[in-house]
Amino acid sequence: MQYLAELQKTQAAFGLGGNSSIRLLARNTGENVWQPITNEQVLPIQDSSQAKDFKDGQMVIAEVTGSNQVQSVQDASRKIVNILQAFSRSQDKYKAAEEEVEQWKQSLNFQSQVLHRREQELEQKELELEHLDTRKQEIEELEAKLAKERSEIENVRAGIETERGQFEAKAAALTVDQAENIKTLISQLSTNFTNPDSLRNRVHSALDLINKRQEVLTEFWQGLDGLKNEAEKQKGILAKSTEELNNRKNQWQQTQIALADAQAELKAQRGILKLQENNIAMSRLQLDAQIDLYEQTSNAIESLGGPGSIEVLSPEEESRLQSMTIEELESTIKALQADFDRLVNYVSAQEDELAGLEGEIADIQSQVETADQFARIELESNKEFVEEQYNLLEESVSGMRRGMQERLSVLNQQKAILDRRKGITVEESPVQSLLPLLSQIEAQKNRQEQELMKMESQIEAVRNYTQQQQEVLGKQTQDHLQQEQAIRASEAQQQDRIRLVAELLGQISAQEKLLRPVQDIVDTLRPQLEGAIQDLGNMSNGNNSAQVLTDLQSIIQSLVAS
Repeated sequence: MQYLAELQKTQAAFGLGGNSSIRLLARNTGENVWQPITNEQVLPIQDSSQAKDFKDGQMVIAEVTGSNQVQSVQDASRKIVNILQAFSRSQDKYKAAEEEVEQWKQSLNFQSQVLHRREQELEQKELELEHLDTRKQEIEELEAKLAKERSEIENVRAGIETERGQFEAKAAALTVDQAENIKTLISQLSTNFTNPDSLRNRVHSALDLINKRQEVLTEFWQGLDGLKNEAEKQKGILAKSTEELNNRKNQWQQTQIALADAQAELKAQRGILKLQENNIAMSRLQLDAQIDLYEQTSNAIESLGGPGSIEVLSPEEESRLQSMTIEELESTIKALQADFDRLVNYVSAQEDELAGLEGEIADIQSQVETADQFARIELESNKEFVEEQYNLLEESVSGMRRGMQERLSVLNQQKAILDRRKGITVEESPVQSLLPLLSQIEAQKNRQEQELMKMESQIEAVRNYTQQQQEVLGKQTQDHLQQEQAIRASEAQQQDRIRLVAELLGQISAQEKLLRPVQDIVDTLRPQLEGAIQDLGNMSNGNNSAQVLTDLQSIIQSLVAS
């Protein structure tokens, strides 16, 4: 199984030998899926050659068997870079998704305005439909009256025909009283007679009203068709937006997994940083031990009569002194002795000057203690100036003392070489045997100081990198949360859009239920009115009927007169 781990290398004292191990940070449980390891677990690397090309603290991918044996170790840098690249691509996708959400918002605002306008139109049409219901009742009353008048006309026509036959049969024996009775009947018939032309005009008016209402209904049906088309369009937009929202959710979930991996990686990096800080703390302890050993060795040399800082002659210098003649060596030693004496005298003079400055500082301090406030300010200023001179001179004298000790060490070594060459027995000083050890300790101390500085530089670089990754991850997490909020808002808007579409469909259904009965009534009345007009067209006009009654009265009058 693959693990993300931190490589740990330990070395023995003085860099001799060492072991390698890995600290498990996360387990690979699937493709691009890493599960953090909460309990710390360190596995040794049996084959040290597997980790020879890697540095201490480096992130690696390790293959571990079921028995917790490390099979192979690989660098994890490429894996980390791939994760960061995935983050960058996810950020670009988030920006594109934000633009799409903004476009959806604008589309929803436009659709809300259109829906509001449709609602106003529906309210206006409902008012017109109420007016149409009133006109429908008027038409029904007119139709009933028309049917009643038609029945009356048929009855009058039948009565006229009957009376005409009877009149023709009894015309020869018509009396004056009968004639008067017939005239009265004809007069009553004329009074109750309805003009067919007037009735025809009223039916035409009703038919025109029906046609006008049909035009209004046609506009309603056209508007209803427009609403249906708009509803179908909204359904298509809703389906598309639903698919896009699902895609955004999938991308968001993938980004969430990537962020979790990055959090685990950052946590592992922090663990590495902490381990490196522990390592550098151990290195500091080792360096302190080396410094302490160096100081102890130097103090031992001083206690044996050697200088605090010994300048050891190099093999080349010692060989050069051996090759010189005794006279040349004595001359060289004499010149070095003279330089050393001059340096001693100069250092002594400087020390006397230091003593004078120290006394001057003490005098000024005593004056400060007894002076008033204003004089004390000037005295303290003078004291600071003298103390500054004292510190500078003290630093210079300390450097000359070290140089004097180095010259004395070289002079003593050269005198020992001269004595040996003259045959004078020179007692071997323990200091000389300690000098190589002191040099070795100093060299090792310097190496450890350099390694410590290098480790500190590496830790600082890792710390800066971790801080940058923390900032980047924090920004990406914030963007991820904003994307989550945007998706939640989009889901709410999607629900609003679904409700709007449902309301639009409900309004279409309600409007169709209102229009369909009225349309059926109009479709029923129109053919009936057209048939009534056709029947009235077959009847005689009103002038002919009136002329028939007039002629009838004239005939009766002539019969009575005869």
